Amino acid sequence: MFDQRFLKITVAVLLFHVGLLYLIQSGLGRKLTEAVIAPEIIARIIPMEPPRQPPAPEPPKPQPQTPPKQVKVVTPRPTPQPTPQPVASLPPSPTAIEAPPAPPAPPAPAEPPSPPAQANAAPRAVGIGEIACSSPQVAYPSQSRRMGETGKAVVRLTTDESGRVIKTAVVTSSGSSRLDQAAVDAVQRMRCKPYMDNGRAVAVTAQQPINFELN
Repeated sequence: MFDQRFLKITVAVLLFHVGLLYLIQSGLGRKLTEAVIAPEIIARIIPMEPPRQPPAPEPPKPQPQTPPKQVKVVTPRPTPQPTPQPVASLPPSPTAIEAPPAPPAPPAPAEPPSPPAQANAAPRAVGIGEIACSSPQVAYPSQSRRMGETGKAVVRLTTDESGRVIKTAVVTSSGSSRLDQAAVDAVQRMRCKPYMDNGRAVAVTAQQPINFELN
């Protein structure tokens, strides 16, 4: 049983090989080989065409110009003016009474002369003894007293027409600002009488010395 089966298999294998050799010799195997092998692929590079430029726009067509309308100017006709009728002048009536002439206007009164403007003259400089003023009451600064400050200050004062002291200024310093200020304060407290010049009160200026001494 086993030998028959093996024999059949052997015979079948032999027949297969015999048929395969026949196919190879007859050219059928070559056709099968060519059918199995993939065909050769050939690729060609096609150059790209340059992009086409759009056509240039057509120039606008000239529009026909419409001729301007002619306007007729109508000149108004002048209106005839009526011709004035001549008026006959009548001779003056002998009984007409003439109006008397108007009296002449009285002359305008003459304006009084304006008083001369008084010039703002500078105050007259006089000596301190020429004006009647009270003695200056000087307050010695306590700090200057403790520091032993002494000296002489000269203050120029100006009085108005009423004798009031209206302006002061240090002409000569004592060497200490505290003493100078004390001298100015003392001069400003002075009371003076008006200075008379030919019976008229005038503004004057004078210099007042102030001595600062420690006893």
